Amino acid sequence: MDVKATVDVPDRTAVPFAEDETQTKETPQGDREYRESGYRWIVIGLLSFSYLMVYVHRMCPAVLAQDLIKSFNATGAMAGLMASAYFYPYALMQVPSGVLADKLGPRLLVTICMIVASVGSVLFALADTVTTAFMARVLVGLGLSAVLVPSYKALTAWFSGRHYVMATSIVISVAGLGGVVAGSPLGWLSEQIGWRGSFHVIAGMTLVTALLVWFLVRNKPQDFGLPAVEKPAPSSGPAKSMPLGRSFGTILGSLDFWLMAIWFFFNGAVLFSFAGLWSGPYFMQVYGMSKTAAGNFINIFSFGWIFGPLAFGWLATRFPSNSRILGGSMFGMALLSIWIYLRNGTMSVIELYTFNSLFGLLGAGPAGVCFAAVKERFPIEISGTATGLLYVFPMAGSALYQPLAGAILDRSGHLKSGLGAGDFSALFIVYIVSCAVAGLAGLMLRRKKATENDLMVGVPATE
Repeated sequence: MDVKATVDVPDRTAVPFAEDETQTKETPQGDREYRESGYRWIVIGLLSFSYLMVYVHRMCPAVLAQDLIKSFNATGAMAGLMASAYFYPYALMQVPSGVLADKLGPRLLVTICMIVASVGSVLFALADTVTTAFMARVLVGLGLSAVLVPSYKALTAWFSGRHYVMATSIVISVAGLGGVVAGSPLGWLSEQIGWRGSFHVIAGMTLVTALLVWFLVRNKPQDFGLPAVEKPAPSSGPAKSMPLGRSFGTILGSLDFWLMAIWFFFNGAVLFSFAGLWSGPYFMQVYGMSKTAAGNFINIFSFGWIFGPLAFGWLATRFPSNSRILGGSMFGMALLSIWIYLRNGTMSVIELYTFNSLFGLLGAGPAGVCFAAVKERFPIEISGTATGLLYVFPMAGSALYQPLAGAILDRSGHLKSGLGAGDFSALFIVYIVSCAVAGLAGLMLRRKKATENDLMVGVPATE
C-alpha cells in the first residue's frame, strides 16, 4: 500500500483570506508552491488608508486657511509658514525612513509614526500661538514622513513581482482621495465643530489607523504562518543585514539608481511647479478666469493622481518594461508642454480640460512603476533605503522648480500688474527640455534579466 508523505502546514484558521484557492497547487514533491495570500488585500487596504491620512494632513490647511489666520491673528506669510512646516521634516526624513524600515520593519515604524502625527495634530488644535502651531505641524510632518516608504517595503513581501506595480499604484490612487477628503468634507466639518474640533477628529482617525496597522498588518506573510509569495533568490549563506555604509555604496554606485533619480527629479519638478502652483496664475491671468473657475480646472489634475497610477499599474502588468513606460510618459509630458507652448493663451475649454487630464495622468501615473524598478534592481534587505533615497528627488525637484518658475516669470516685470501668455513661454520651454531629459533617463534604464520567478509566471525580462 502506498503511503503519501504528509506535510505539516501552519494553522491559518485565524487568518481571513489565508490563501487564494485558485493559486493552491501541489508540486511533485508534495510541497506547496509559493503564492500570494488573499490576506494581502487587508494589508494593502490599511497601508493605503494610512497614506490617505498623509494627504489629509498635507492638504487640510488649504480649506482652513482663513480660520487659522483669524485665530492666530496671522499674516498670510505666517499662515503659509505654519502650513509649510509640515514639509521640512518630511523631506529630511525620506532617507532615514528607508533605513528605519529596513531595520525596524514597516509595521512598527508606520504605527509609531502615525501615533506621532496624531499627537502633533492634537497639539496643533490646542495651539494658541504661531510658534506652537508651527512646532506642532513639524511634529505632524515628522510622523507622516515615514509612512509611504515602509509601506512599499511591506508590499514587496506581500505581492509578487508581477503584481507589485499594481499594488504600489493602488496606494498612490487611494491617497489621492485624501485631497478630496481635505476639501469640501473638511470644510463642512469645520463649520459644524470649528477648525480645532476638526483637527481633533483628524487626530482620532490617525490614531485609530495606527492601531489597526499594529494589530492587523505584518511585515511579511510568514509572520502569519503563510507561505512566501516568491521563491527567494539563490544565496550562498544565511541572509544578513547589510551594513549601512555598504547599503549606501551599493545604491549610490548604481547607474540605474541615478537614471531613476533624474527621471523622478524632473517629473516632480514639472508636475508640482505647474499643477501645484503656477497653473492658478496662468488660468486666472492669461485666460481671465475667476478663482472659482481656475480652481475647477486645477481640480482636473487630481484625476491623474487617482486614476493615473491604476492605469499605469495595469499597463505595467501587461507590458512590463520599466524603461519604455517611464521614458514614454515623460516624452508624453514633453509633447504636452509643446502643445501648451504652441497654443499658449488660445486653448479652448475642451483643450484645457484635455491638457489638464493628460498632464495629471502622465505626471502622477508612472510613480509606482519607478518604485517597482527599485524592487527589481536592489536586494530586499536595502529596498527601503533605496526607495527612501529615490523619494528625495521628486521633492527636491518641486522645491527647486517652484521658485525657479517664479524667477522666470518675475523677469517679465508683469508679475504684479498681470502676466500675459508670452510671459509663460520661457517657462514652457524649460518644461519641454526637462521632460525630454527625464524621458531619455527613463529609456536608458538597463535591461533587467528575467528571474526564475518571472519565468514561472511567464513574465518577460523588463527594461
